[in-house]
Amino acid sequence: MASGDGGSTEQTRGERFELPAVLHLESSAAHAATLAARFARAKPFPHLVLRELLAIPPDAARHFPDASWRHWIPLTDGYQTGKATCSELHVIPQPWRALIEELSAARFLRFLETVTGIPKLLPDPHLEGGGLHLSGSGGHLRPHTDFHLYERLGLYRRVNVLVYLNPDWQPEHGGRLSLHEEDDLERSTLIDPTWGTCVIFATTDSSVHGITPVASAATRRSIALYYYTSEDTAEYGGDRSTHWRAHGDLGGLERLRLLAYHACMRLSRAFSMLGHLVNPHFGLRALREGLAERARSKKSPVEPPRP
Repeated sequence: MASGDGGSTEQTRGERFELPAVLHLESSAAHAATLAARFARAKPFPHLVLRELLAIPPDAARHFPDASWRHWIPLTDGYQTGKATCSELHVIPQPWRALIEELSAARFLRFLETVTGIPKLLPDPHLEGGGLHLSGSGGHLRPHTDFHLYERLGLYRRVNVLVYLNPDWQPEHGGRLSLHEEDDLERSTLIDPTWGTCVIFATTDSSVHGITPVASAATRRSIALYYYTSEDTAEYGGDRSTHWRAHGDLGGLERLRLLAYHACMRLSRAFSMLGHLVNPHFGLRALREGLAERARSKKSPVEPPRP
């Protein structure tokens, strides 16, 4: 494994692959308290954009698998088109495997806990839904909130970390991460997926996010990692399903099916919230605290991501 403190050497098929240092964590960790304040104040929901965390140089992009790689799993539903993922750590090439391992190690977890204020964070050894992501021309991800209950390990999703690996990315290439106001999807914060940009954000029932369409001939590369806790949140954080918030223009039978989807999701969420309220460890006190926190967040000023 590579360390953020220096490079290491890996033996691969008889060749010596020199792994560079993957993270500049010391500088960010030294300012963790300041970064935590920025994270908490950020709108439309708590997030942090770091530009200098990645230590890997841009020319390493040539080691990122292209669209012909046999280990890609394409996503084909209408909510996330033109996108492929790989969550099998043992087939992910270097230096990206080392980066994932470093972002899952104790040193980064301590930094993440300080920045987010969430203790006892756990990485996912299965990289469920995470790992390497690749989006080609027209690829996009519609606004949504993530699943909260991770049934495979019985954990609760709390934080997403995204690292972008796109040298020479220009605004006209699209593919921006969009962070939306829950009650007004037209209002959003947009973040370009430029090389080395790292975005950390809280995953809650109101952290609506997506990806704008990737332009023709552009290829968007990223690493996505999700972090969990063994205990549920006091406020309702969602259930076991991804909740899609935008659906495109539909008509006829598809429109009727979408209306049925909305009805089912509302019913599912209502039962999930009811279950949360009757839990003796949470109950009405958690509801009152959650509503008060939401009211405070809407009154506080918006802080855009720093360049």
